[in-house]
Amino acid sequence: MDAHIIDSRGVYLRTETIDPMGPQPPGAVYEALPGKKSGKTRVWDGAAWQQVANADVPPLPEAPGPEPDPVPHSCTRRQGQRALLVHGHLDDVEAAIAAIADPLERRDAQIEYEAHTWERGNPFVQAMWAQLGGTPEQLDDLFRMAVTL
Repeated sequence: MDAHIIDSRGVYLRTETIDPMGPQPPGAVYEALPGKKSGKTRVWDGAAWQQVANADVPPLPEAPGPEPDPVPHSCTRRQGQRALLVHGHLDDVEAAIAAIADPLERRDAQIEYEAHTWERGNPFVQAMWAQLGGTPEQLDDLFRMAVTL
């Protein structure tokens, strides 16, 4: 018995000879397949075969890409500094802290910078990254990388 195999759009892919008593392949249609017309694609609409202009065949849906790794909530100071070094921002962060005019604010920033653990949700971390011109998505990537170092 012939089974006409279609994809998720109903587009004809191939014909297979199968055992009618055996397992049925996914996407199998058993209705007689019309001859192919020039410039047309055979598409199963769920009830009958249609001849669709090649240009009118819907594109295959894009396969979802891999989900990014979850964003770590924190990294160690060493990991964070190494990630900043790899991305060329370590000296920029230290210079930005040194350039804070108010001594109390500068000391507070230094305490945050010297903390054993850097937290992704920390307002200082977010503000410093934004000051360097980074986006929240780039900060997520920086934390993902940091925990691997």
